[in-house]
Amino acid sequence: MKKLLATAALVLCSGAQAEPVYELMDLIGSKDQLNQMSGQMVNMMVQANPALAPYQDVIGQWSEKYFTWDAMKDDMVVIYKKYFTDAEIEKLIEFYSSPVGKKAIEVMPQLFQEGSQVGMRIAQEHQAELMQMLEDAKAENEAEAAE
Repeated sequence: MKKLLATAALVLCSGAQAEPVYELMDLIGSKDQLNQMSGQMVNMMVQANPALAPYQDVIGQWSEKYFTWDAMKDDMVVIYKKYFTDAEIEKLIEFYSSPVGKKAIEVMPQLFQEGSQVGMRIAQEHQAELMQMLEDAKAENEAEAAE
């Protein structure tokens, strides 16, 4: 049923209706982001399971085979059309075509990276409190289990 609905949505979003979304995705660098994400996914899989390290090339080949722009772009159109009206997509194209929009695309990775660093710093500053909370919760659970 889900596959049928996805296929129907894709048919509705094909052709001329999809072109503005393709243009938007091109402007914001979706293809490059997907390629980076694919490589990061392989690294994360190996980090999560170090036993996969000798097979990193195999996982990379698998990722390059299935996590491609051509394999995902039509599904991405459906997702964009789910959240944005045609008019909103046109406004986004207008924005990302402007100098400010281009700058936003350019600096967004740095914003996310620096924002992540802020989050990590805050987490580290309060790590002792988290550890204490976890110890308290564990002790409480053990006490309840002993009753």
